[in-house]
Amino acid sequence: MKIVDLTIPLRDGMDAFPGEPSARFTPFSTHDDGGIEMWNVSIFSQLGTHVDAPRHFLEGGDSVEQIDLDKCVGPAVVVDAEGPAIDRHHLVPHEHAIRASTRVLIRTGWSRNYGKPAFWTDFPELTLRATELLIAWGVRFVGLDTPTPSATALHETHHRLLGAGIVLVECLTNLDQLPSSTYLVCLPLPLVGLDGAPVRAIAIDSRPEAENKA
Repeated sequence: MKIVDLTIPLRDGMDAFPGEPSARFTPFSTHDDGGIEMWNVSIFSQLGTHVDAPRHFLEGGDSVEQIDLDKCVGPAVVVDAEGPAIDRHHLVPHEHAIRASTRVLIRTGWSRNYGKPAFWTDFPELTLRATELLIAWGVRFVGLDTPTPSATALHETHHRLLGAGIVLVECLTNLDQLPSSTYLVCLPLPLVGLDGAPVRAIAIDSRPEAENKA
């Protein structure tokens, strides 16, 4: 069994969306002053690899601790979609597998740009046509290696996905290490009443070792 970590590590002062706060780690106690090391951690709800709860865009929507974790654990289809847009033609060849798994990881390769200013501005965008297709197929989880599904249709795309009950996870990494199908575990911190939270996302590849190396 091979485990692939799909999570951007949380670091003090890490790169964050322009204008939004980063993580801050400050010592609470040390081995020198009390024999115990402990830290105070300040983390923004939308930092790093994170989930958007419906409340992020839908007033009165469910908050992050109310997300159905059944949507976040199980088989997932990995769809390649490099280019300026993630559109229907990327999804259609995988329709049967997507309908069966209800979880999609969209691999654009964009995570390799994390840490560069362009990561936040020039990423491939999920089109509204592709969004509607995912909803029509009964998808329950969409994971992206980009910072958001769309910049040009930011509100409309989020409203449609979150309004359909889809769990949306952004800023995944290491999708290039995954086969076309995998087993996903993606658990958000249960931050009561909040719009989102960092997640720890992993993929479990249980294929035989020889097939992994093929």
